[in-house]
Amino acid sequence: MSSSNSRAARLSAHVRPAGPRVSGACGSNTPREDRADEGVPPPPAPHPEQRPRALATKACANDPATGYSWKDVHADLESGNYAGVYGWDHAAYWGIAEAKAGVDLKEWYKTRTDAEFYLPEFQELVTDPVVQRDWDRIATFDPMGMWAHPPTIASCKAHLDIPELKDLHQDGVIVTPSNEIVTSKCAISYAWNLPLLSGRLGLTEDELRKALHKFSKDDALLDPKVKTYIPAVGGCTMYTFGDARKLKDPRTEVTVRVHDECIGSDVFGSDICSCRPYLIFALRQAVECAQRGGVGVVIYFRKEGRSLGEVIKFRVYNARINQEGGDRPEMYFHHTEAIAGIRDARFQTMMPDALNWLGIRRIDMLCSMSNEKYEAIVGAGITVMQRVDLPEDYVKESMKVELEAKIASGYHSDSIDKDAIAKSLTQLAAIRHQCTRVYELAKKGQLGFFTVDESKMPAAVEATAKAIRERYPSLKVPPHSRLRHFDGWRLQDMLKNWNCDKVEKARRLVDLVFVSVLLDAGAGPTWQYVTPGGKVTKSSEGLGEASMDAFQDGLFSTDSALRTRVNSAALKNVTEEILARHLQVSRNNPLIGVPGRAKLLRGLGDALEKHPEFFGAEISRPGNLVDYLVAHSKDSKVGLEHLWRVCSEGLYSIWPLQTNGILRGDIWTLKSLHIDGKPGSDLVPFHKLTQWLVYSVIEALDLTMGLQVTGSEALTALPEYRNGGLLVDTGVICLKDTSWFAQEVNVGTELVVEWRALTVVLMDLLAEQLRAKLKLTAEALPLASVLEGGTWHAGRMMAKALRADGSPPIHIRLDGTVF
Repeated sequence: MSSSNSRAARLSAHVRPAGPRVSGACGSNTPREDRADEGVPPPPAPHPEQRPRALATKACANDPATGYSWKDVHADLESGNYAGVYGWDHAAYWGIAEAKAGVDLKEWYKTRTDAEFYLPEFQELVTDPVVQRDWDRIATFDPMGMWAHPPTIASCKAHLDIPELKDLHQDGVIVTPSNEIVTSKCAISYAWNLPLLSGRLGLTEDELRKALHKFSKDDALLDPKVKTYIPAVGGCTMYTFGDARKLKDPRTEVTVRVHDECIGSDVFGSDICSCRPYLIFALRQAVECAQRGGVGVVIYFRKEGRSLGEVIKFRVYNARINQEGGDRPEMYFHHTEAIAGIRDARFQTMMPDALNWLGIRRIDMLCSMSNEKYEAIVGAGITVMQRVDLPEDYVKESMKVELEAKIASGYHSDSIDKDAIAKSLTQLAAIRHQCTRVYELAKKGQLGFFTVDESKMPAAVEATAKAIRERYPSLKVPPHSRLRHFDGWRLQDMLKNWNCDKVEKARRLVDLVFVSVLLDAGAGPTWQYVTPGGKVTKSSEGLGEASMDAFQDGLFSTDSALRTRVNSAALKNVTEEILARHLQVSRNNPLIGVPGRAKLLRGLGDALEKHPEFFGAEISRPGNLVDYLVAHSKDSKVGLEHLWRVCSEGLYSIWPLQTNGILRGDIWTLKSLHIDGKPGSDLVPFHKLTQWLVYSVIEALDLTMGLQVTGSEALTALPEYRNGGLLVDTGVICLKDTSWFAQEVNVGTELVVEWRALTVVLMDLLAEQLRAKLKLTAEALPLASVLEGGTWHAGRMMAKALRADGSPPIHIRLDGTVF
């Protein structure tokens, strides 16, 4: 008999057919009659097709090169060579049930029924050799436990009915029309690899054995030949959203929450801690990730009260609540240590095994404030791209003691004095300041994802100079502005046909610029727009033409007699469907981020009405900022600070809140910048769309009424994928790990933050070298012209030369609100 047939025969010998059962008075699903002398009935004849081949025979053999591995754990469980009792935290109940039912449960649970089902998505995922690559890290359970005898892993489908999540989008796949969430869940029971686990815990194997023996009285733990232990503790349950098989693809977006049991909050809603709110928040993020085509994973660990249990937990609650002065953060951990003798017994280094089992090597969004969890995950070889705190609006007053105590003890938090920090981060100078700090770290080799090679800068300069010479042979380069993306003749005709004074022309052109800029985020590789004249356009130019057509059609005006104007009332009525129609979006002509673009326009309508000092009181329109600037001008000149105030303060509310519910707009966290005692020191502002708007308004004002904006040199290069792509494609900015070129990342990940920050600083250096090369001054070739001439087009041309679809070197998931 071949080894594979032999293996199948051995497996099928453990399969038993489903049959009628009689539930006994003890509630066990076993016959109640006396069968003490009968033992377990013999297994049926072999039927290899009744269960999948889980593992090749030789894969279960001992591997001397790696010591005692997960394969050995699996083999010892199969042979019964382990300490502890199959049953874990239910073993005592099983013992009683066995006595009352008269059935040898230890043998019974080695068998299978022919009705058992193995969830295909988990079966196909965990039997993939690529997924199994990190299994040698697993020390707490048998990775093949789904097919083991006795089994230690099982999975099934389920629908979740969660009141707080009834507002999720009903896509019919992840969220049903009845608001139920579809999930695949997998229960894992532990089988500890003692040699491997001891090293992870920083103990000798002998120390670990003696510690476990003291609290279990299991003498098998003292036998060095017994290397697997079934502990009398609860395991974990993972809930996956979306097809878990996608985890095999490194490009898949992954959101993760590792959550430790808190039954008082999670189930009964106790408000002394934030456990349920964080669980609900994480479930929301996981589901929305799945709806975007990714996979959400929430793993629920049975570690009640930090593995100290509810008795200790309630004693601590009493001490906290009844102490003199009431519950307060500085005494939070004191009471735990005084009552329990220790602060925590969860040992988070054991936690990442479940993530390694799924083959997860990158987490795009980790919903966790715990530094211990974060460090354990990173220590398990998993890259965390972005950490997300619990949003403030999820936190009740009664929960703040716990959160403040955890933050003080080192938990990660983006919580800041929002008003003070936001004010500082909206200053233009803050962009260059924070980006320069990133650049300095890069020069020291201290960034997480990138290095800088300035010896390659001449290549970037030459590519830019070539683009300028081809497009502007006279070297008279206009500024980078949205006006470049309108058909020049159409724009001139429109301005000529407006029968009004130059100030009103300025207002109308500013109206158009506002809506066009807010629609100008990455379109995607396939979208195109056909003008009324039959011209086919794509990318930013296509969006420019589409926005001008929508503007002239009156989409943004409620006054049918004055269609080429924008007012708040019309903007607030722009729906996703209406916008999609005007942008010619269809199944065959998809555009990235239509919902995000429509939401920005509606938000603009609200913002205009909130700021009558900038946008007018009777009729709220973007163009009314012209009057504000004129009032602050002198000799047809106005300082940039006035225009920046209008755009940064006046439009602040339109930018979507980030997932943490704290930061708004184009401001992101980079942990390598953190300075203890300086809130906000790790935040990097970019304000890309706001700067793009300001660049464009500056030209509109000059073109229509000759109003010049002074101080524009304070604006930075736009940190987007064309400018940044040029620097990557020429080798100035270098990825430490080139595998990221094949993956897709979220805009808030530290990889993207580093890339964009370096782009801001290095574009300034490129501009200096370019001027020297072309023998031009900063006045003759300002940064706005360098971008237009320039780096943006050079980046696009280089992308087209290097990649068939012209995509940037690093792929970012776009939603139409940043790039």
